[in-house]
Amino acid sequence: MEPEPMDFTSPEGDPVSWEVEAEPWQNLFERRVTHLASGTKLVQRRVPRAEGRDREYLYDLLENEARIGARLLTRLRRAYPPELPRLIGYSLDEEEPFVLLYDYRGEPVSRHFGALLISEQRTLQASLFRAIRILSACDVVHRRVEPSTVRWDGTTVQLTDLSHATLIGTRRLRIGEAPYASPAQRSGEGLAATADDLWGAGMVIYRTVTGREIADLPDLSATPALQPLKDIFSDSPPSAREVLARLRVPDPMQTLAVERDLGLEEGRAAFDRAREARRDPVTAAEESSTRIQPVPPEPEDRGRALPWWARWLPLAVLLALLIVLWVVTR
Repeated sequence: MEPEPMDFTSPEGDPVSWEVEAEPWQNLFERRVTHLASGTKLVQRRVPRAEGRDREYLYDLLENEARIGARLLTRLRRAYPPELPRLIGYSLDEEEPFVLLYDYRGEPVSRHFGALLISEQRTLQASLFRAIRILSACDVVHRRVEPSTVRWDGTTVQLTDLSHATLIGTRRLRIGEAPYASPAQRSGEGLAATADDLWGAGMVIYRTVTGREIADLPDLSATPALQPLKDIFSDSPPSAREVLARLRVPDPMQTLAVERDLGLEEGRAAFDRAREARRDPVTAAEESSTRIQPVPPEPEDRGRALPWWARWLPLAVLLALLIVLWVVTR
């Protein structure tokens, strides 16, 4: 492999230039590279020119992966968890834009369907629900928790591909298919919530532990290892923290501080400005003209109710003057 230059922007918004060795593209969208100076293994995810021309939404997915990756770094950089992919940088202004991540850990969980030991089954559950719990603490919903995005190295899960992730409380979109996407997510009803990820995680765990395919709700009664998931597919599912408690696993947020990193916040702001600048100016102008303008706040004393005595005071003064005038002119 011949070394090649790679220029990109760090999550903090700084320009970076590396020499790397790149393996052949594993598919149209992804390849592994090695940073020559450190030997660090990386994953480069891109949108090929031809694919982007035919499917422009791929650019939005790639940009979203960079944005959510920067958000997680902002919140978790001091103790970044192994359960989540870690962003190195991005380059979104090229003909074939890309994001750069640390190399994935483990193998796709699909290679372990029905083959885990009992101890591994419990460890898999604990690690995947740790990932969901950490995302929820960062106000993020992954929205595509399924076998293609969950990897397993024998001790820890890694939940990859943040391209469809969104923030808790945003409007749900119709994303995913049964059985891994929740019914509410498939129908696009309500607001995105951690319950969507819990549903997907439960389905992935069921498929991996039992090896059985399913089109609807799974039967957990015959599998003791899956009892902590007993109500995860109900209308009132538990939280990720409650599921971890059932598995006798400490809440990871007791040791992972969710905080702000000002440098990364500035990088995220620079990323949003660059993305806005690349948008079609006509479209941006149309959106601006149709956007509801905020109503300016009224002065603090406008419309404030006066006390009763203040409302009657002028009349009382006038009445007193009349009485004085009548006494004087008698």
